[in-house]
Order: sequence, then structure tokens, then C-alpha cells
Amino acid sequence: MTQENTNQSNGILWSENGDQSLHQFGFRSADYSKSNPKSLPGFLERIYDTFLKFQKKKQAAEAADRIAKLEMEIGLEKEKKNNLDSEQSRLKGEKEELAKGIEDIDLEIIDVKNGGQEENSELIPFTIGAFICVLLTLYLFVFYSSSGYSFFYGIKEGETGFINTEVFSDALNKGGGVLALILLFPVIFLGLGFLIHNTLEKNKLRKKEGKNPEYGVIAGLVFLTLVADMFIGYKIAKGVHQNEFNAGITQTEWETYMAFQDVNFYLVLLLGFIVYLIWGVLLHYVLSHPQLKSEDERTRLIVGNLSEKAAEKRKELNGINQRMQDLIRQVDEIAELIKKKNESIAGYRGGKYPIEQAELEASVGEFMGGWQAYTHGSFNKQQSESLVAEAIELQHKWLTEKINSFDHDN
Repeated sequence: MTQENTNQSNGILWSENGDQSLHQFGFRSADYSKSNPKSLPGFLERIYDTFLKFQKKKQAAEAADRIAKLEMEIGLEKEKKNNLDSEQSRLKGEKEELAKGIEDIDLEIIDVKNGGQEENSELIPFTIGAFICVLLTLYLFVFYSSSGYSFFYGIKEGETGFINTEVFSDALNKGGGVLALILLFPVIFLGLGFLIHNTLEKNKLRKKEGKNPEYGVIAGLVFLTLVADMFIGYKIAKGVHQNEFNAGITQTEWETYMAFQDVNFYLVLLLGFIVYLIWGVLLHYVLSHPQLKSEDERTRLIVGNLSEKAAEKRKELNGINQRMQDLIRQVDEIAELIKKKNESIAGYRGGKYPIEQAELEASVGEFMGGWQAYTHGSFNKQQSESLVAEAIELQHKWLTEKINSFDHDN
């Protein structure tokens, strides 16, 4: 303490130049007030006023050093903040890379499940395609049953068309063997269509393995179907012509070349072979659709391994997110600390100094030590304990209120 003057309060001298300590001041204050706790706040206010004067003088002398120290600390905090910002940028890059990796794995899983095809999750087109495919299957079954009967047993006498509406009853009248033949005959064409689909699926696998697809088998199956339909068309055209000749509708006997001029020949190709091709395309679409594909053991193993990799990357991504949250919190804390240090620098430069709370508490504690020493030595045990307890309670209340008012007092 450097202030060379003497304050007088309530008739008690308290020298601020050091010839009377706070402990002595507390002892003499208790002596003067007979340890009356109610007088304690007045003495504490004197200590506080003198404490502020001393502290401001001391801090004014040390302002330049304190400002330099605070500026150095701010520089260190800014450097730490820059390091944290760099770490955030690095983690952001890793996060984007992990997210892209997870997305690639998810797309790879979809690709594996679809057998390398583009994902097609449209259920409505698949449902419509499957429905049409079923109807065309029934149509081809009836068509080839009727045309097959006409091929094997000729056109019924008097008929000028090749569609026999009573084919199954006529076949049954000829015997069970004929009925079985007529029922099984369409299966040949349906089987050819399935073989075409199967060959197309094998070509997909060959492409994956880097081999050239085989289209010769498909061309052979389609050609075989065309030839079969041409024979059926020829036989039907001939039978219809014969019925017309017998009925006197035409006077020209059948010649082979007439098949290529007969509308029935082309109707068989149109209603048979062309519809068969449409059905074959639909059959391949339906049977190769992801909705109908089941995962084999190899596919499940690949998908399982990919899912594990994705799970590991997601776990790593969660760790990065947590680390980034921690970095954001640390950056905010450093920014707040820098803000407070800048405010302290502005305060020092403007003559507004922060109050040293610890020093104030120490000064009050030294004063209370003298107060309690007098009280315990001047009263019996019961009285002294009661007075000291009340004084300590008032001292705590005063100190708490004073600390809470720092922002307003200075």
C-alpha cells in the first residue's frame, strides 16, 4: 500500500501506509463496536473503498505490462483458434469423402442386387407388363391349340376360317391322345420363348465376365419359330382354300405359290409369330425384373461385406461429426475468451480496471480474523460463538452482494 494518509471512522484510526494491518483494524473495530455484528457492513465498506483506490493505483502502474501480457495471450488463443479451424476444414474434407464412399457402397449394393442393371423400382409398369404377359400367354395357348389342331387334322369341312372355337371338344371327341397333343402343342412355343429369355440372361453374365454375347442361339430359336408358323400358315391356308374350292367359292385348285398370296397365311404369321415376339419381349422383361429376382449365396455374401464396410464408414462418420461438434465448442470458447481479453485491454486503456476478487476476499478474511480474535477473547464461549456466527453470516452476505455488483461499481 502506498497511500500516505489516515482515515478516521467511528473514532478508530486505520493507517493505510502499513503501520496498522487489516487484522489489527479488525481487532480494534470489534473492540470499538463491542463485536456488534450490525456495525460490520460499515467497516467492510471502508475496506472496500480503500481496496479500490489501492488496486486502481497498482493496476494503473502495471497497465502497460498487463496489456502486453493480454495481447500475447490473445495471440496464442488466435493461433490455437486457427489450428482448430484448420482441423475443422480437414475433418470436413474427410466427412465429405466418407459420405461419398458410403453413397458409392449403397449404389454398389443396389447394383449387385440388380445383377448389374439399373435400379427399376417402378412397380406399376412391372405389374402391367406381368398382367399383359399372362394374357398373351393364354392367347398363345389358345391360338396354337387351335392352329395346331388345324395343322394336324385339317380345317373342318365347311369352315372358311382357321380359328376353331370348338377345338378342345373336337379333340376330345377324337380321343384323349388328341386332346393331350392339342393341349401340349402350345408348350413347344412357350418353351422356345423361355429359352430365348434364358439365353439373354446368360449373355448378361458373359458381358460381366468380359466375354462376347451369343446371339446365334437366339436367332436360331426365332427362326425356328418363324418356320413353324409358316408351315402352320401354309397348311391352314391350303385347308381353307380347299374348303372354298369344295364349296364352289373358287374354281382354282391349290398351288404351293398361292400360300404367299393368301391372307390366311399372313394372318397366322401376324397373329402367331408377331404376337409371339411381343410376348417374348414381355416375358424377358417380367422374368428379368428385380421384383422377381432372389439373392443367391454369392450375392448375399457380397452385399454383407459391402454393408459391413458401409457400417464402418458410418461409425467413422459419426466420430468425425462428434469431433467437429467438440471443435465448434472449443472455437466458441476461445472466441469468447478473446472477446473478454479484448474488453480487459479496452478497460485498461480507458482507465477501467478489473477488480481482483481473490485479493478482496483475502483482505476481508484478514479483517475478519482480527474481528473474531477480539470476540473470542472478550466474551464467554457461548456469547462469542453466537456473535462470530452472526458476523460471518453478514460478512458472506455483504461479500456476495459486492462481487455481484462488480460490473456496475467499476
